[in-house]
Amino acid sequence: MTACFVAAAAVTTGVVASAATPASAPVITQQPQPATVMLGRLARFTVKATGSPRPAYQWQVSSDGGAFTDTDTTTSTLAVTASTSDDGSVYRAVASNSTGSVVSQTAALTVAVSPKMASVKPLIIGLIDKGSQQPYETGVPFPVTDTAEVATDPDTFAGIVVNVSWAQLEPSQGQWDFAPLNASLAAVSAYNAANSSDPLAVKLRVWGGYTAPAWAKQIDGAPISVPGDSQRPAGGTLGRYWSADYEQQWTDLQDALAKQYDADALVREVAVTSCNTASAEPFVMDGTAIAALTAAGWTSADQQSCLDGALGNYSAWHKTAVDFTFNTFSDVSATGTRSPDFSVTADIMSECAASEITGDLPLCILDNHGLTDTVTTQQSPVYDEIDSLWQQYGHDVPVDFQTISPNGFDLCEAVGVAIAHHAQSVEIWPPGTGFTGFDEYTPAQLASWSAALVDGVVPSCS
Repeated sequence: MTACFVAAAAVTTGVVASAATPASAPVITQQPQPATVMLGRLARFTVKATGSPRPAYQWQVSSDGGAFTDTDTTTSTLAVTASTSDDGSVYRAVASNSTGSVVSQTAALTVAVSPKMASVKPLIIGLIDKGSQQPYETGVPFPVTDTAEVATDPDTFAGIVVNVSWAQLEPSQGQWDFAPLNASLAAVSAYNAANSSDPLAVKLRVWGGYTAPAWAKQIDGAPISVPGDSQRPAGGTLGRYWSADYEQQWTDLQDALAKQYDADALVREVAVTSCNTASAEPFVMDGTAIAALTAAGWTSADQQSCLDGALGNYSAWHKTAVDFTFNTFSDVSATGTRSPDFSVTADIMSECAASEITGDLPLCILDNHGLTDTVTTQQSPVYDEIDSLWQQYGHDVPVDFQTISPNGFDLCEAVGVAIAHHAQSVEIWPPGTGFTGFDEYTPAQLASWSAALVDGVVPSCS
């Protein structure tokens, strides 16, 4: 299998030395270091050199002890998506300017293979169009995924979220209708056919909660009416999502989806949305709904039990990684008072991080949807735990983020925060009603930040 070389940014070229700067041959100041990564993950090699004019770089590879050949990468960082054939490959960089050239030391790549990783599709690396969640808030079916949102920037986005509701997929119990999902996948496939050099991968997000089918909302009792609020003015109804009977139906849905799409190369990640109410984030409770849920028999212990079983709901996904969004768990009293209990979140995050070596769970990605240009007090426990688990598991725990809103912060700085906490991808908001979304930024800016995620290097935002 041929290694996938990812060019991090535009080609770096030497510049003419000014009259005040004497010409000098390149000197390597930072040598590339050996790397060990899991199959399908990014290995990164970095070199730095001084000289005048500023040196240009050319990375080279030698496989199986053979001659070195040029790669496509001409920047200071080489990113390689590790395949089995890359194990033992050796990389070096040539730094050159008009006065001469110098070759770096070599650095070897070791590709580690776990039984799970050997069968899991490559993860999405770069910027992702998160799509619109407005249908969830307004109670209408999700439309076919709009690839026109990214068509003007075909080299910017690595992936796109396909949103669809449970009600669309299973309008009657056990009667599957995958046509809405297939239509969105077909739209992405058509986009990829027209942009074959920069195809999109799909992250699938199936929404339950308020968009569960009517029959599911009647499991173990009548639908629970929730009054409207600013986010959902018309209100809505929820089912008893914490009950064993409801959870089994949700698991059956995942089993059916995995049977249909787990082997589909286009679908690369699936979002965990078990137990959701306010949004697709499992740990975020709908404050308006708490009183109604409590009156229907729900307790904070039920919520914790639902969250504890969430990853297991997706156990049928063997070839596709699942993306689990974490926030601090709230212990809710009978009167509705919330008390944060991060220990619940930490336990489930640990289960997610350990999934790579656990045979009966899907490969799990640590995620958070509160990304902004600073680490807030609210999100810092989650970010700290991500850092801790990343260290604990040898720098090989996959991490994703989604920005907290479309605007109101510096997206470049936010991407930097994500990379500092080991992210491989960031979901960003498309244009929508009442906000501008990612069209606030130029294609060149977005492309540079997507490249920064590939390189794992915090971007310069000056």
